[in-house]
Amino acid sequence: MKVGVRDIAREAGVAVSTVSHVLNGTASISREVRDRVLAAARELGYLDQRRAKATIATMERVVVALSRDFETTGDAAFRNRALLQGLKQECERRSLKITTCMSGDAGFDVGKLEEMARAEKARGVIVMSSGGRLDLGGLVKSGLSLVIMNGEEQLRRADAVVPANAFAAGAALRYLADAGHSRVLMLGTTCRDHLAARRAGFAEAIETLGLTAAEALVASDDSVEAGEAAVALRLSETGGLDGATAISCLSDPLAEGALKALAAAGLKVPADISVIGCDGVRETQPAELATVRLGYDDLARSALAIMESRLMVPKPVRSCILVEFGAELISGATVGPPPNAPTRRSGGGAASTDSTRYRRSVGGGEPDAGLVFNRFH
Repeated sequence: MKVGVRDIAREAGVAVSTVSHVLNGTASISREVRDRVLAAARELGYLDQRRAKATIATMERVVVALSRDFETTGDAAFRNRALLQGLKQECERRSLKITTCMSGDAGFDVGKLEEMARAEKARGVIVMSSGGRLDLGGLVKSGLSLVIMNGEEQLRRADAVVPANAFAAGAALRYLADAGHSRVLMLGTTCRDHLAARRAGFAEAIETLGLTAAEALVASDDSVEAGEAAVALRLSETGGLDGATAISCLSDPLAEGALKALAAAGLKVPADISVIGCDGVRETQPAELATVRLGYDDLARSALAIMESRLMVPKPVRSCILVEFGAELISGATVGPPPNAPTRRSGGGAASTDSTRYRRSVGGGEPDAGLVFNRFH
């Protein structure tokens, strides 16, 4: 059902003219009245309706350019699948049509992309990455509105939306610290750009929180099998985990592998040792695993909002935008207090069942975009 200003006025208990002034910014309205009008407009769905109209007026179709490393099949591609599915759902919600194009070994064919955009009457290009830094060459000079999802242009010549990988790793450590853990072991790999950012976030949080890092475990790759093998090898070689009372895993597959190895060794989670992951993609998240959700399926909302803002202002003179989107802590039964701990600090551990959203904001941003923080450069 279509919602109008009369519906909002009735819901908010104000005059129709007041609603018009609030929505269009044409008069000074008290904050209390303004908040009441906007709350009614939001609850009735008017703001989404209005945003959809603006989207239709600005764009009808987007070209989705997939980098050559963007795989969507196989166990390891679950993040990419979440990204692509999130984009499809958001485009469907906004009545946007999608045309896809895959890059070649030499990168994107700029001429082909421009021709495709003209033929499809698409004014914007979404570049989807597996988390690396991209050299987009002449594409950044093509005149198309360009936004990268889950990656950055190596010279930062294009707008980008990325998950808060480093921040997420720090959020996992804060949760462990709140549960009373002081010596934590990191399980990661030496590959993949997003895990490198998480390693950096882990190291920074260890220092900031005054924790001690046990000797890190390095898996051969980002998979359940590799995580299980790395933990099993350490246990067989040393009979322990260097005094750590918790394992902070840089991905959910690694966390699942760690849980399997610990169970095989007769160790109970979380009574003997706590385990936390990092990803929060429902496809791979083991039941009851404490983890940090990075919102891969939500990135499209910000990416399209940035693209719209570029198109609505002819030739905007401003630097490129980098939005680091968000991280939400998901409590789980795999984190508890350290063994033999007399008391537990409040705010963490398996007793907490609600998810925790760490929020940090610098600058502006789409009001409904960030779970945690939007950081603009």
